[in-house]
Amino acid sequence: MIRQYHAQRRQGGNNPRGIGVIAAGTIFCLQDEGWWRDRHRGAPICRNPWIVEAFLNGTMGAARRSRATGLWEDVYLAGRSDMAVVHSLRDGRRRQVAVRTLILHEDHGLQRDNHRSVRRRPTCGSAGREGT
Repeated sequence: MIRQYHAQRRQGGNNPRGIGVIAAGTIFCLQDEGWWRDRHRGAPICRNPWIVEAFLNGTMGAARRSRATGLWEDVYLAGRSDMAVVHSLRDGRRRQVAVRTLILHEDHGLQRDNHRSVRRRPTCGSAGREGT
């Protein structure tokens, strides 16, 4: 899923090579669990931006058939995990975040775009600025 070419979810973002569902280098305003669980969630807090640095390695199950035994075997692939490494632009911390969490943040418009985006809804970083 991470190294899938021309993935469907990449529409409208700055991902020119079309690799994966989230482009490395995308900046998100990550919210804590309390914000997601709150029934009447207010405005998101956009003071602590996080940048996606890399995706962890993972195993792709039953990816290749062994010529010797004829059985399916797992393959270890680089950048194929469902976990991403994010880096805080505010205080320099690093942590691992699930890719599904980043997709959820992207669906709610909690990403910062320093370029003109195809999206019409305002994102977290450009909500009050015009022409960026």
